Amino acid sequence: MTEKNTRENYTRVTSVLYPFSGLEKLDAEIVAHAADRGTKVHKICEGIIQGLGELGVDDETRPYVESFKLWWAKGHEVLMMEKRFWCDELKITGQVDLILNTPDGLVIVDLKTSSQPSKTWPAQGCAYAYLAKKAGHDIKKIQFLHLLKTGKEARIHEYPVDDSFFFSIFRVWQHFYQKD
Repeated sequence: MTEKNTRENYTRVTSVLYPFSGLEKLDAEIVAHAADRGTKVHKICEGIIQGLGELGVDDETRPYVESFKLWWAKGHEVLMMEKRFWCDELKITGQVDLILNTPDGLVIVDLKTSSQPSKTWPAQGCAYAYLAKKAGHDIKKIQFLHLLKTGKEARIHEYPVDDSFFFSIFRVWQHFYQKD
């Protein structure tokens, strides 16, 4: 009997990049708390985009939400939100926060609440662009929207769309980390 091919065994892009993130050097409780906060902020921002208001805002999430609202107030056309893409050849998956339709073309936007930019962001964005392109979306730009805990306007980090950058990291990860 052959094993049924399901997507349950696909590796997330963020799992591929984790060994290169430096997060393993940090206290696991702090990392988990930051991830929970990021998830809450994402959900609130989704609600704002959908016109539902600022549901679930608390003292910790408020400044990040304010940072997002300053960016959002400039007007953006959202084509997709929280869209998961799959690559059957590489058996990887990634979930894109936003794809915007802009005069320059389609732009992937990833929301971040970390204290500082990560060196993995460009590779993450390139992987997401690759996955979106495989699904038929002609991605022209990658932007990471760095929401600030001060509540000030978010910083935009723009990275080139470069499939080879993620693939080089993916091949290293396969060699050292992928289980056979």
